[in-house]
Amino acid sequence: MIAFLGLGRMGVPMAGRLVAAGHKVTVWNRTPRDVPGAEAAPSAAEAATGADIVITMLSDPDTVSEVVRAALPGLRPGSVLVEMSTIGPDAVRSLSGLLPEGVGLVDAPVLGSVGPAAEGTLVVLAGGRPADLARVSDVLRVFGTVHEAGGPGSGAATKLAVMSALVTAQVGLAETMAYADELGVGRTALLDVLGATPLAGLAERLRPVAESGPFETRYALGLAAKDLRLATEGPGMHQTVTAAARDLLAGAVAAGLAGHDLTAVVPFAASRAAEAPGGSGTSGRS
Repeated sequence: MIAFLGLGRMGVPMAGRLVAAGHKVTVWNRTPRDVPGAEAAPSAAEAATGADIVITMLSDPDTVSEVVRAALPGLRPGSVLVEMSTIGPDAVRSLSGLLPEGVGLVDAPVLGSVGPAAEGTLVVLAGGRPADLARVSDVLRVFGTVHEAGGPGSGAATKLAVMSALVTAQVGLAETMAYADELGVGRTALLDVLGATPLAGLAERLRPVAESGPFETRYALGLAAKDLRLATEGPGMHQTVTAAARDLLAGAVAAGLAGHDLTAVVPFAASRAAEAPGGSGTSGRS
């Protein structure tokens, strides 16, 4: 049996994939939600009771810690906790210290958003002891392609490194689009030229945003801000460019955009440029 804790935008389709694959699934969420074919439990501990694999897919390190602590009475020796949120390697190490003797731990955050979660085409970055990874590998493949990153914490570390590159690049291009507006180049003209460069993929991803506005929420801006915060705060974290992107996203969160898709950073960067001293107020010109 599999227990799935956390039924947000990603959790619901991922739990649904497990049901469709023929697994017996028990789900729990702080705000009750149904997953067709799965049994809903009234508490995290009851969901975990009797489960061979307990999966968490939650928003941040504090929430993961809270939910895992609540589930502890249901965890039994021989089971494996699979932590699939983006919480960083330090939080994974803290989780390891919480678990009862004989309970395994795999950190397996994912690359991809709601669509790939429903289609089973996520990239799963899995870290853990070989024996624990072997026990959960078939289940992880239900979600997509599994990349075994190494020992405990390596999946979480790889996810932060990847998001440092991807999110920072998207924030940087959002600012560059605003800069092009200020220069009178225009967003569409900029994206046309970038289409012939190594940034073509990102430029084409953001073209609909430049022309029609942000997407419906698939990867929330608030979660992207949290991911960059985890990647830049703490001893030994010296990513100056990523830290600048983190600060811009923090401003967007303060402006009320946390629940919007990350692509909302494009109009936010444009509005910030227009309001800056010397800004021309021409943001949005194509």
